[in-house]
Amino acid sequence: MVKVWKPWCVLISVLHLFLHTTSSDFIVKNLPGFGDLPFTLNTGYIGVGQREEVQLYYYFVESQRSPLNDPLLLWLVGGPGCSAHSAFFYENGPLMFNFHDFNGSFPQLLLNPHTWTKVLNILYVDAPVGTGYSYSKTQEGYYSNDEQLVEHMYDFFHKWLVDHPEFRSNPLYIGGGSYSGIVVLPLVQKVYEDYETGRSPILNIQGLVLASPRLDSFMDNNTKVEFAHQRTLISNELYESIKSNCNGDYVNLDPNNTKCMSDYEAYTELVRYINEYQILEPSCVIAPKENQRILSQELNYIHQTKFRCRDDLYAIGELWANDPHVQKALQVREGTKDHFQRCNRSAAYTWNVPSVVQYLHNLTNTNMRSLIYCTDLDMSIPYLSSLSIVKSLNLKFDMTWHPWFVDGQVAGYAEEYKKSEYHLTYAIVKGAGHVAQESKPKEVYEMIDRWLSFFYI
Repeated sequence: MVKVWKPWCVLISVLHLFLHTTSSDFIVKNLPGFGDLPFTLNTGYIGVGQREEVQLYYYFVESQRSPLNDPLLLWLVGGPGCSAHSAFFYENGPLMFNFHDFNGSFPQLLLNPHTWTKVLNILYVDAPVGTGYSYSKTQEGYYSNDEQLVEHMYDFFHKWLVDHPEFRSNPLYIGGGSYSGIVVLPLVQKVYEDYETGRSPILNIQGLVLASPRLDSFMDNNTKVEFAHQRTLISNELYESIKSNCNGDYVNLDPNNTKCMSDYEAYTELVRYINEYQILEPSCVIAPKENQRILSQELNYIHQTKFRCRDDLYAIGELWANDPHVQKALQVREGTKDHFQRCNRSAAYTWNVPSVVQYLHNLTNTNMRSLIYCTDLDMSIPYLSSLSIVKSLNLKFDMTWHPWFVDGQVAGYAEEYKKSEYHLTYAIVKGAGHVAQESKPKEVYEMIDRWLSFFYI
């Protein structure tokens, strides 16, 4: 993309960052449970916010193909409060846990054959503050919200580039899954606007990737009833009744509308025991844990039952991440984290941005590319929501609904849209749950690789 070169502006920005940045960066050469790493991994902290009291931890993996030429992807995880560890070891990173041979002892790691780092440099960040290994130097610093997280990530990325200037000219994409959609879109717009006007060092911003994203809280929740009907979780009769009695609004319920309330209670009871993240997988109620979450007795149970729930698999990752030898290898600062959690549900975080649809509309006036992919078995954020939002953009079809294939089999369906220089790909991953790159890693890798190569998927 063509940018206006303003060397004086760039120089001032870089000097400002050098003067105000306190960060750490380490090369991790080996990890417990695996040994010497056959790829380049950096970890570290970068201070953001007022007086840099918030210290965000990150993992950076160089592309295993051509680091200085391949795109750079800043990847955020949802929740809010789920760690970069989750994406690194369970989704699209270069390592994965050996669940098959787990016997209750120390977890072992394997190379992920479908890692996105085959073709991408990926920067994973523990954000917001309190997530993963990130922490605050003050108690007040732990209070955060959507708007502040955008500012923190913008600050973080600027400072990270000071330490890694060799990646400034790489094609840049910003992406994330689930709740991080609320952060990714305003962050992309902010980055694009600043670089277009020359207010910041010039970057080759190319676009964004969103995986089962939260885009609009009302739409995401309201489409669950229609999704349940599509998947035969509720009857035709109940669907027609609840749609009529609730006027199509299943979020802002009127307690005085007895017919609507009665239908909604019937709907709630029917889906009560469904795993909304993957409707075909078991629903597992996780009992509250006291003190140490991972106990040897629990791990033995996990091994004996052959992982009935995904939470069992996540427990192995938490066992590994809490080991002092692991934290030393990852250069985690001592005394900053009492206990690592894959997802910190107790973070002092306020959801204060209900919708980012306008940001998506705004980006259609740029020359960037967007990939939004969802799944057909996810009821937590139904694809019906994002598909409806994409339709509202009033873009022209570049290619109508069509199947895409992996190994000669239909892996999903997709549509291609365009508006002048803007291009958007909307895709469905068939047979996947909420985190498609976790349940269908090969298919999602093939999709990402084709899209990055500017092919139709």
